[in-house]
Amino acid sequence: MAASESKVEALIPSWHAEVLAAVEKSLPAVAELTLEDAEDLTVWLSANAEGGRFSVAQVGCWNKKNGIVPVQLALDCGGAKEVRRWFKVKVNGKERVLLAKRDLVRGEPVQSSDFISSLVNCQDLSQEAAASVEEGMIYQLTANLRAGTPLFSRWLQPFCLIKRGELVQVFLEQEGVRINTRGVAMGNGSLKEVITIKNPTTRKFYQAQVTGSGEVTVVY
Repeated sequence: MAASESKVEALIPSWHAEVLAAVEKSLPAVAELTLEDAEDLTVWLSANAEGGRFSVAQVGCWNKKNGIVPVQLALDCGGAKEVRRWFKVKVNGKERVLLAKRDLVRGEPVQSSDFISSLVNCQDLSQEAAASVEEGMIYQLTANLRAGTPLFSRWLQPFCLIKRGELVQVFLEQEGVRINTRGVAMGNGSLKEVITIKNPTTRKFYQAQVTGSGEVTVVY
């Protein structure tokens, strides 16, 4: 019995290293990963103490809310015999997300400079948090956000710089010359979005990219 217990104790560090490596590979966005002992692992190893080396066969989907990752271990019992079992492994870790630098109001324009990247405990993130936003892009929030709290992806949408029916400045690059004229927006547009513009004189339509508030550049 003592020899069996000793062998089990010797397997625990190997289990920890193998599972940690496998979970880290399956969760590349999670930093500072730590594992807690899997439920019933010691009992299972004791019952199969005569087996040889074991390995991680599969890693399931991580339940971020409770921190549980299903992990299937495979124990080589010699020859063609192998014993497998799923375990619920508790995982702790941190995820890099964006935090508001200041109190942000619903509907106001925000950019990447309004947020700071920081590591947050995964269990503190009740929703899918944003890890980054496009540099130079202008967004708006669909909810108020207090300083120091995470930016959740579903609260973010492009900020409307041009509204349908608005008279806008139209720029056209032609043979090295930049031409400036006016046009009517036929739809709403956010930064970098391509919208239809109507020439109020010729009544012809063309496509232009939104480059600023009330400004577009003809693309075709």
